[in-house]
Amino acid sequence: MEYLTVHDLVWINSTVTGKVNPYNYVTLEAAMAGQYSYGDSKNVLEQAANLLERLLATAPFSEGNLRTAFIATLSFLNANGYATKVDDADAASAVRSVAHGLKSPQQAIAEIAAPAAQALESTYTLRKLISHECNHHANGLRFLADND
Repeated sequence: MEYLTVHDLVWINSTVTGKVNPYNYVTLEAAMAGQYSYGDSKNVLEQAANLLERLLATAPFSEGNLRTAFIATLSFLNANGYATKVDDADAASAVRSVAHGLKSPQQAIAEIAAPAAQALESTYTLRKLISHECNHHANGLRFLADND
């Protein structure tokens, strides 16, 4: 399993907002821990749902929490063998629905993710993957920027 660190989440937030934002370290660390699972930690979809839910529920950053949750969740899924199966508008809408309590994180992840057709190249670093996700999902980021 590949996991995002607190530093990765801060980097994602500054990348999607274009600036360094203040954040609450305790709530950020708690949100980051959502991607871990006790015991046999191999349920990627459930762990992605936990990460998404905690990032949205705790809103650790002063700005950009929706966009950070979006890219962090997609990066976690992609790093662990899943691909985005819907377009940016639908993926971003699913994340926004979770933020507004209209959909469970598990429902959103089920709508967004499917097993990837092929594994990532071994030369792909997590930072390279995150940069790719930000560029590839630019429309979703624009969609989520309103009131974020």
